[in-house]
Amino acid sequence: MIQSDGKTWPWPPNRQRRKLFKFLFRIRKRLIKDVEIINGSSSYRFQCNSVPEFNRCMKMFIKEPGTCDWIKTEVRSGEIFYDIGANIGVYTVLAAKCTGKNGRVFAFEPHCPNFSRLLDNIRVNNLEHIVTPCNFALHDQQGFFPFNYFSGEAASSHSQIGLASGDSRPEFQPEISELKYATSMDSLIADRDFPPPHHIKIDVDGNELLILRGMSMLMKSPQRPKSIQVEIDIPNRDDILSFMTLHNYVLSAKHHTRAGLKRISEGRDPKDMLYNAIFHLE
Repeated sequence: MIQSDGKTWPWPPNRQRRKLFKFLFRIRKRLIKDVEIINGSSSYRFQCNSVPEFNRCMKMFIKEPGTCDWIKTEVRSGEIFYDIGANIGVYTVLAAKCTGKNGRVFAFEPHCPNFSRLLDNIRVNNLEHIVTPCNFALHDQQGFFPFNYFSGEAASSHSQIGLASGDSRPEFQPEISELKYATSMDSLIADRDFPPPHHIKIDVDGNELLILRGMSMLMKSPQRPKSIQVEIDIPNRDDILSFMTLHNYVLSAKHHTRAGLKRISEGRDPKDMLYNAIFHLE
């Protein structure tokens, strides 16, 4: 007998059961494999153990084409790139291909299933000597905080450090909470000898302003980043734009995700949609 959602179902006959199991194992075998994506003269490999991972990788140059264009256009050989909210490493891998062996990428991802797959994707691309994976959160202060899992699946998003919501996101009931270390970028650079980045990507589903506040010293220093891309939610928009202006960064470009563009084409007001903003020094 099979029990699911409080219901009991009879086992299928042995012959049908064998066919079902064979089918499921074939599907599983097809999903657990390396995926190679060719873009121009470059190739990118990813290990996919589930449909969400497969979808995220296959949409590498489709979901956020503006992010890909920014990385490919701005990140140069030998430079340092911080990927904050790296997830399973799609943009980490892209940035590492741009920095080359003389550059460095630091990929920050506190979500453990995402981080595990991030490690796999660093390995299958032979980027171990370029990418430093960091399984902790960035914050505006240092210490241990609850990390609340919106989902425990790899390739998922919306999990949060601190409260079970971002500054602009509705509260959710976590699947599980983990005690996680967090620190500021200023502390990493001043106390842990992390090299200052030339470029930073921040996509943490609502806590972007908190991370920016934790890098105020860097943004005022002679080694401040050349460019910063930040995902901007509407409730945080004015505060983030004011913060960047205060630190002498100007908004040079903005772009929506593919899903956002679809909603706009269906009649949604672009002013009501989150977007990625690219800032450069004045």
